[in-house]
Amino acid sequence: MPPTDEVIAGSAPPVQRGDARVVALVSAGHFFSHFYLLCLPPLFIFIQQEFQVSYVALGLAATAYNLIGGLIQAPVGFLVDRFGARLPLLLGFGVNALAILLIGFVDVYGFLLLLAVLAGIGNSVFHPADYAIMSGAVDEKRVGRAFGIHTFSGFLGGSIAPLTMGMLAAFWNWRIALIVTGAVGLAVLLAVALSSGALAQASPGRRGAARMPPADGSAAQGVKTGWSLLLTPAMLIFFLLFCVITFTTSGVYVFTINALIDLRGTGYVVANAALTGFLFASALGVLLGGFLADRFGRHDMVATVFLLVAAGAIVLPVFFDLPPVALVAAMAVSGLAFGTVQPARDMMVRAITPPGEMGKTFGFLSVGMAVGASLAPLLFGWLMDHGRPEGVFIGAAVFMLLIIVTALAGRLVGRRTGLRRH
Repeated sequence: MPPTDEVIAGSAPPVQRGDARVVALVSAGHFFSHFYLLCLPPLFIFIQQEFQVSYVALGLAATAYNLIGGLIQAPVGFLVDRFGARLPLLLGFGVNALAILLIGFVDVYGFLLLLAVLAGIGNSVFHPADYAIMSGAVDEKRVGRAFGIHTFSGFLGGSIAPLTMGMLAAFWNWRIALIVTGAVGLAVLLAVALSSGALAQASPGRRGAARMPPADGSAAQGVKTGWSLLLTPAMLIFFLLFCVITFTTSGVYVFTINALIDLRGTGYVVANAALTGFLFASALGVLLGGFLADRFGRHDMVATVFLLVAAGAIVLPVFFDLPPVALVAAMAVSGLAFGTVQPARDMMVRAITPPGEMGKTFGFLSVGMAVGASLAPLLFGWLMDHGRPEGVFIGAAVFMLLIIVTALAGRLVGRRTGLRRH
């Protein structure tokens, strides 16, 4: 049987009601997952004044949230594949939202740090559980679109978090901002829980068992599972791919505004608009990428084309003093092209992952995302400290090209070593 990343001829059928319900449920949680990841940094200026701690201490809270939550996604993936995805997803969502809400009540920095760690632990469930559910429940011809909508929801949540938290803090205060957003998350969790029967039917263990060949059949020979699958050369290459992708986005998110100001004397409003254009266009690109993933089987080629466009657009500010509209447009084009790559990335991983192994696979690869997000600010910050703001954009373009090489290598090695869905 050919791997699932081969060409799917014709247009994909419309999304059925059952598929749409599953995607909507997991996407709601994914929206809040990314929103909560970025809800604390906009409030740091207020928290620092109240607790009288350094920005390094506040940065430690953000790092603890991201890194610890990322590192435990691999063991969470094993739990998801073993026991099903619904209960871990609901519990993690609840812990995440409740921890954010409780931060609004703390009056000691140590408790804030502890709750940030707890929020990160809750956040660790989303990628392993969501991808396992979608891969097991959504029709094969619509999985790319489902992945795209799911990723779009996360991008959208992250994009609106800074603006939303800033407005709430300005209207009330930083504590009310966190309490309100935590409470809204718990309300959404209740709605998801009441409709979660569809997620139980999508248990990766149940669906995967139905698709896997008999253990004593010839088709089962050589099928890798567990750590033997995760430590194959192909999966390690995709681990690097996830790391490099997140490394690129983290550098752009953190330093675009400062780099544009230092590089061309761009005003803060225009620089902020350029970054916002990149963020929102990335979210739209994810939706486009989901449709392309269902229509074109060569996901590596789709990724290559759009990454070349993204890399070319993001270096334009280095070589040209662009007027504000052109600058925002260039960043938006780069973001749109870069976002389009995300569903293709996920489909390439799915193509070499046996049924019943999706939770641990995406949990393991999400560790790579955490590593990239933790390391990127160090390199790009070093460039900024040494007076090389252009290095932010050139570095992002170089890493985009590295993504192409890594993606092609992952697909090639996966095919040559016989990894594919059965």
